[in-house]
Amino acid sequence: MEGGAILSLLIVVIISYGFSCVHTSEIHCIESEKNALIKFSQGFKNPSRNMLSWRLDENCCQWKGVECDNTTGHVITLDLQKQFLQGEFRISLLGLPHLRHLDMSQIDFQGTHIPDFISSFKNLEYLNLSKTNFRGEIPENLGNLPRLQFLDLSGYYSLRVNSLKWIQPLSSMKILDLSGVNMRSAENWLHDINMLSCLSELRLSACQLTTFPELLPSFVNFTSLRILDLSLNYFNTRIPSRLFSTCHNLVYLNLSRSQLNGLLPNAFGNMSSLRVLDLSGNSLLGNLSHSFEKMSSLSFLNLSRNSFTGYLPPTLPSKLKYLDISYNQMEGPLARSITQLKQLVVLNVARNSFKDSITEHFLNFTDLRVLDLSSNSFIFNVSATWMPRFQLDFISLQSCGLGAQFPQWLQTQKELSFIDISRANISGEVPDWFWNFSARVYHIDLSQNYFRGEVPEFTDRVHLTKLDLSDNNFHGPLPHFSPNMMTLLLARNSFNGTIAPVCESLVMNNSLSLLDLSSNSLSGQLLDCWRYGKNLQGLNLGHNDLSGEIPHSIGELANLFFLQLQNNSFSKNLPSSLENVSGLKILDVSENSLSGKIPIWLGESLSTLEILKLSRNRFDGIIPREICQLKYLYFLDLSSNALSGVIPRCVDNLRTFSGEEEAPSFTYGPYADYRIPGMLVIKGNSYDTFFRWYFVVIDLSDNHLSGDIPEEITSLTALWVLNLSRNHFTGAIPRYIHKMQKLESLDLSRNKLSCTFPPDIIQLSVLEVVNFSFNNLTGKVPHEKQFETFDNSSYVGNPNLCGAPLSRVCSDNLHDDMIVCSSNNKNQEVHDEQGENNNWLEEFSFYISMGIGFNTGFLLFWVTLMLKTSWRYAFMRCLENMGNKIYVFAAIRLRKIQAAKTVSNSPN
Repeated sequence: MEGGAILSLLIVVIISYGFSCVHTSEIHCIESEKNALIKFSQGFKNPSRNMLSWRLDENCCQWKGVECDNTTGHVITLDLQKQFLQGEFRISLLGLPHLRHLDMSQIDFQGTHIPDFISSFKNLEYLNLSKTNFRGEIPENLGNLPRLQFLDLSGYYSLRVNSLKWIQPLSSMKILDLSGVNMRSAENWLHDINMLSCLSELRLSACQLTTFPELLPSFVNFTSLRILDLSLNYFNTRIPSRLFSTCHNLVYLNLSRSQLNGLLPNAFGNMSSLRVLDLSGNSLLGNLSHSFEKMSSLSFLNLSRNSFTGYLPPTLPSKLKYLDISYNQMEGPLARSITQLKQLVVLNVARNSFKDSITEHFLNFTDLRVLDLSSNSFIFNVSATWMPRFQLDFISLQSCGLGAQFPQWLQTQKELSFIDISRANISGEVPDWFWNFSARVYHIDLSQNYFRGEVPEFTDRVHLTKLDLSDNNFHGPLPHFSPNMMTLLLARNSFNGTIAPVCESLVMNNSLSLLDLSSNSLSGQLLDCWRYGKNLQGLNLGHNDLSGEIPHSIGELANLFFLQLQNNSFSKNLPSSLENVSGLKILDVSENSLSGKIPIWLGESLSTLEILKLSRNRFDGIIPREICQLKYLYFLDLSSNALSGVIPRCVDNLRTFSGEEEAPSFTYGPYADYRIPGMLVIKGNSYDTFFRWYFVVIDLSDNHLSGDIPEEITSLTALWVLNLSRNHFTGAIPRYIHKMQKLESLDLSRNKLSCTFPPDIIQLSVLEVVNFSFNNLTGKVPHEKQFETFDNSSYVGNPNLCGAPLSRVCSDNLHDDMIVCSSNNKNQEVHDEQGENNNWLEEFSFYISMGIGFNTGFLLFWVTLMLKTSWRYAFMRCLENMGNKIYVFAAIRLRKIQAAKTVSNSPN
């Protein structure tokens, strides 16, 4: 018995010693494979630190990113991921025939094609070429890798496939990621992928897939599938229920932003293992079915930005940690469905129509970090001493009823980084403890409340990047802010003093990109302090009492896309430096005391202008033709100045007005929700509004413009508002004005227009406001279709107009009046033609007279010389003397030149 125990112990010792010998002995790589790796590394322009350690005198199995087989020493793994290399994929890699794992992700192969020789690695099980900047078509011979289990070719939309038939032989495939590959032409993609029976993860995000195949395979074999991502495609169809009827093991499903529509299929209820479901950004509709109750494992649910209606199901999966149903059309109470979700971390129900009372019991969560209840009808009903159990990172309660006083329970939230309590009807002063918020806060929005008091300095709040205090009653001087501030909105308050604090905060390398100080009581000159505003994209200082010249340094705001200085007291000319702001989209300097001529560079240099407002200033001179170069312009307001001359006939080049161009949005990125205020004048009434691209307006009213209204203006078929009133225009209303079918407001009043209305003017079917008053129009007032809705005030001051709604009845000689108008036009045309003929005759007569005069003088001179001998001798002597003088002058000059050459050539 003892001998057996000793023998067993001896065997264990021998085996352990043998293993230790194996592990301590070093595996050496094959010399030819080492050389292949060295040659491959030489194809990169910027070898990484890992590659710099690759030396010929060292064992390549010890190199970083390289792994060898413990028995044979062959290289089986090459992992160069995330080393940000740049170069070529060299064929020398074929010297590693035993390679099983190849990861080249995030290497820049500079737009070359995926090399065909990759299919030679028959032992390859793992291939990752994601984000490698390969371009062109994926080689179909990748289907010749029979052992391949992992394939990732995802990237930035540079690769394409016309078919996935090549993928069918890869029967061992478990993970396939082709996200970002153009698969628009791969019509049978689902049929081909259905052949991969072992597939557990499929990612086809942003593949430009246009539809699910109309005829799904008779049996969709997705029983092994656990992860499916088909987001960011263009299916434009309903979710096919058969596709998910066998997905019992699916744990992750992402169909977001794929243009899906219709109702949710009941088959979703079969996916009891599902943990993550993202259907956001589609056009799904209907009520949320009770099938969600069966998804007992679901922890992430995103249904945002759809068109779901009705109430939330009373029972939701109890394991939910992330719930986002924002931007839908849901209604009813919320508490009954939410209070049971004790593990919630993220709750976002913004932009719906929920209506409920928010109590302490409703918010009895311990792990909640994100709470967004904005833009619903929630009323908070919590005690002043309530202390929530959660610590929020993000809170947005926009448009919620938080009570008249500042919510004290916010003081308990020590980890907030995002705060939005705008439009909450809160009044009074903001407590001091709130201004001493956590240093982590980067976003504060208190706008559209009734707060009052002064605002502290924000110089030390280095993480604060957005502060919106607009539409309140704050007063006092402007606050200083840190160089990290990106968005500062203080509009529509009662701040006073100068803008010096802004200038003092605009230090070098600041981040400010949007500044709105409009509608306050700021005064003094606009300081010349903008040279460090290189990041500024939006500047609104309108509706203050700023004065003096617009400073030259405004032209150094190279990235500015809107500048609003309206309703101040600025004087003199527009600074010429503004022509350097070539990306400017909105320029509003209306309601100031600016003077001079409209600069030509507005049209030549600011080619991206969409809104130009120079109204209510003292500009004079003509409207420059260069304005016609602004092809994106859709709001032009030059009203209430002293402009003269005619409307340039090149207005038909304004391509946005004519509908040939659509102006791009001027609000984008982080400013997509920022509303740019403006003013619209219709029929003498001013309306405060917010600029939108569909307000297509031309307002040239209240100037000294004259001449005919050019017929070219009728080509501006996208125009909504046309105001030419209070000028000196003559002639007829343009004959083809009926082509302006989108015209809603037309004001031609207080001019000197004559003749009758164009017969087709009644085709302006959407006109809501019209004014032809105080002109010299004749004939019958149009009173059909939309024109039946206009009253007497639209036509008064035209003594020769008749018919309803005017009291003057049209007489029998109405036709004679119309003929007189037409005859006058014809007479004018004849007069113009005669004028042109007279001009031609006068020009011809001038040249005839000049010819006769020259010939007469020439003949008289020579006849006199022939008859008068003494005159002839005197003329000849004069010619001889002149010739002698010229000869002597030339001889002397020639002699001097020769002497100079002789001196320069003589030796020293």
